[in-house]
Amino acid sequence: MNGLAVFFALGIALCSVSGCSVGPILEKTSNESQVSSVSAGSYKESVIKSSSTVYFAYDKYNLGEESLREARKIAAQMKKNTSLRIRIEGHCDERGTREYNLALGEKRANAISEILILNGVSSRRVNVVSYGEERPVSPGSNETSWSKNRRAVLKIY
Repeated sequence: MNGLAVFFALGIALCSVSGCSVGPILEKTSNESQVSSVSAGSYKESVIKSSSTVYFAYDKYNLGEESLREARKIAAQMKKNTSLRIRIEGHCDERGTREYNLALGEKRANAISEILILNGVSSRRVNVVSYGEERPVSPGSNETSWSKNRRAVLKIY
């Protein structure tokens, strides 16, 4: 093994032993390969023009007919007003590992993003973020709470 390979192997080993992990908030832009932390200046809650929520079944990220209609309605609104942007926030209930829930939240948000893009919204205007289980709206540990936390929040700004 050359010196660089040893260096990377040691770095990976140290990171796994020390508990390094992805931060609680992942931001994914329309560019599939780019994932980074949310920057404070990139998005402000105070500029939200409208918001809607899409709910998901346990461990699923596919969209039902009602969710598809909502996404198409938002796409039409965004095509009429080209200054609008959207942030799609994927959320999960508390079951599953943190990493799994971050990935599932991202899949939920991406499912909606894909519908918007297929319906004519530029990918540059769509921002996807996964919060996994980190931001529950209902704190209980029962099906009623879990069903409220399995969601994607669409925020138009």
